Amino acid sequence: MPDWQRILQTAGELFQAGSYMVTVDRWLKMDDNSAIDAIDAFVSTSSVADVDNMDAVLFHVAVGSTASSDKARLIRFYTIFKVAELVRFEQFRGFPAYEE
Repeated sequence: MPDWQRILQTAGELFQAGSYMVTVDRWLKMDDNSAIDAIDAFVSTSSVADVDNMDAVLFHVAVGSTASSDKARLIRFYTIFKVAELVRFEQFRGFPAYEE
C-alpha cells in the first residue's frame, strides 16, 4: 500500500518550491530597482519558514543558472536577499546546504 502521507507531503513540497520559482521568475522580469524592492518586501514580510525556503530556492537557482545574464542578476538578487535577511534578523543566518 502506498504511503499516502509521504506522497502528499512530497507533492506539497514540490508545489511550494514551484511557487518560489514563480516569484523568482517574476523578479527576473522586473527592472533591477523594482526587483530589489520586491525582494526586500518578501524578506521583511514573510514568515521565517518562507524566508528559509526562498533562501534555498534562490541560492540553488542562482548557482544552477546557465544563462550568463540571468546568473549575474540572480547572484545580485541573492546578495540583496541576504542583506535584507541580515537587516531583518539582525544577524547573518548562514547559507543553505548545497549538493551538486
